[in-house]
Amino acid sequence: MKEEDSSCHEIRNFGELLRHELNNPLTGILGNAELLLVEMKRQQIVLPEPARSRLETIAALAMRMRETVRRLSEDWQANALDFSTQPVSQRGRATNYRGLL
Repeated sequence: MKEEDSSCHEIRNFGELLRHELNNPLTGILGNAELLLVEMKRQQIVLPEPARSRLETIAALAMRMRETVRRLSEDWQANALDFSTQPVSQRGRATNYRGLL
């Protein structure tokens, strides 16, 4: 296997590992936050507004992180970019993924 092919394979493996390791705890965080919100509504439990707002924020941020991980994983899988040297445009700004590998 060529060194370049090996590097691409390692990047893909890293992307999959990162996706898996982040999505597992995110699933627990998001699932528990949503279950609490549903159970509170079902049992007509009223939390003080700051507490309810924090719970909704936890769920929203977990969803945002999940989407970010999904997009990064798709980029790694589709492009097998050499993140140590190649800047990637992300929403109009250059991003260098050096330090992730």
